[in-house]
Amino acid sequence: MKRCVKIRVIGKVQAVGYRHFIQNQAEKLMIEGTIQNQHDGSVIIFVCGGQDKLDDLLDFIYQGSPKSKVDDVLIEPMQTERDFRGVFRVIGDNL
Repeated sequence: MKRCVKIRVIGKVQAVGYRHFIQNQAEKLMIEGTIQNQHDGSVIIFVCGGQDKLDDLLDFIYQGSPKSKVDDVLIEPMQTERDFRGVFRVIGDNL
């Protein structure tokens, strides 16, 4: 069953290759969604996929890219399923 969640990642996650690291992992897992920098220094991820694959992606989200430092991860279930057309994209900064 497909599950959709919103994830806010807090820490040193901007200008350290974090978004592209997560995009690469999501593509390998065939998970769809988006990732975007926020004005407060966090990153927001909207993602949909099977529970097992989402759990695998969460491991990478907590681990982070080599230069990042993840301090906290906040996960909220999404009330409605979103259609990301089968791809995971890095979208422009929300700064």
